Amino acid sequence: MNLLDTLAANLALPRGPLAGIGWADLASGRVPMPVGWADAEADTAWAAGLLADYDIGRGDHCLVVAAGRDYWSRQVETAVTALGGFIGNISPAGYEDRRLGVYLRFLPPKLIVGLSEELAEKAVRNDELAALLKGVPYLLARPAAVPILAGGGIAAKAVAAVGPALALPCAGGDGAHVDGSQFSVAQLPGSRTLTVTTSAGREFQLAGGQAATPGSVLPTSCDCGRPGPILSLR
Repeated sequence: MNLLDTLAANLALPRGPLAGIGWADLASGRVPMPVGWADAEADTAWAAGLLADYDIGRGDHCLVVAAGRDYWSRQVETAVTALGGFIGNISPAGYEDRRLGVYLRFLPPKLIVGLSEELAEKAVRNDELAALLKGVPYLLARPAAVPILAGGGIAAKAVAAVGPALALPCAGGDGAHVDGSQFSVAQLPGSRTLTVTTSAGREFQLAGGQAATPGSVLPTSCDCGRPGPILSLR
């Protein structure tokens, strides 16, 4: 028996009840979030449709900055590979600035998703790293990192997990989209607190849960024409 035989035997096994378990960051704390197979397929299809606007295709490198426990990053990664691209990974920690520099020099990404506040602070203090980031066609950063990057002349849009949902900007607009077929998002009056409700078919059920990520629901539609909530995360 060789490796291919082992893989074939594994693929023949019955599929488990869940695609995985992630975390939903709520105002009350982090809670386990079971992800069903239908959830994962819907999340991948939605993200792939949005990332296609960034012209991600065969052979394109997408660098994902995330902790391994995050579900949103898996959603992005499966979408990129579905489009024919490939993934690089680094953690959000500030000490990853060297690995970030290696990727930027020797395997330049077309898209970076999730650049952290810690790495943004390192980048704006390093002229070479800042210049390399300016050359990345598309840069999506955590909300706290966006103004830091802007201070160094580096343009970025905000991306974040909002409770169980991924808020992902399209290529043309400034707001971050949420898949309206899977989640509804509301804003508590007089605050930047966002509440999330999952659709009835998802494995993880949440009704009006307050997300840890602040933001506001934009009242206007996006020029891209996508349905669903559009958020300002800054």
